[in-house]
Amino acid sequence: MELLEKTLITSHVVTAIISLLAGLSSAFIGKKGEKLHRQVGRIYFWCMFWVFISAMLIISLIRFNSFLMVIAVFSFYMAFSGYRVIKIKKTMKAAPIDWIAAVITMGFGLVMIGMGVNYLIESDFSSILGYLCLFFGYFTTQTGRLSIKGFKNLASAEKMWWWFAHMNAMAGSLIASITAFLVQNGEIFKVPSEMSWILWVLPAFVGSPIISYWSRKYRAQFKSQSV
Repeated sequence: MELLEKTLITSHVVTAIISLLAGLSSAFIGKKGEKLHRQVGRIYFWCMFWVFISAMLIISLIRFNSFLMVIAVFSFYMAFSGYRVIKIKKTMKAAPIDWIAAVITMGFGLVMIGMGVNYLIESDFSSILGYLCLFFGYFTTQTGRLSIKGFKNLASAEKMWWWFAHMNAMAGSLIASITAFLVQNGEIFKVPSEMSWILWVLPAFVGSPIISYWSRKYRAQFKSQSV
């Protein structure tokens, strides 16, 4: 068991670092859609795949943590949906695996919301973990729900729907990766324990407006090209 634990943790850390570097690189290296961008994107996705698998194994077999389990599901689902949308674009039909993954993700999000409510009630609404559960539970549930809604409305989707779906999902996955890095290395930043929750939410608060900016920019660009 000790060898298994070391192997899983080491491989998890290595692939997490590679995925973080690949994710940051893909945002700046190569024009979107070109070969280099796709290659770096594949590296990111498959590293995220192992980060997810190794995290689930560590959580399930070595150190169980229901909160981190939901975070692992959420972060990988973002990468998975961003990867799959390129496939869906070709057929304009979501495969069973897409529906199943979205439903499972939404389910994990609802479980996390329930955990948050429970933590808050037990702590007389003073549990930071409870509020974090509500925060991430909401986004996890919403991510799965919006995916399902998108699958149902593919026939009436805007022309470049896949572009925005891919960009938003991959960017969201990268934000989750950065969050994991900050939280796991919090001592480097010397953040007081009572303020550690900031590391959990800072990437989302910084990254979300950036994603919104790029979405508006590309939407305006595509609109002007179609005129």
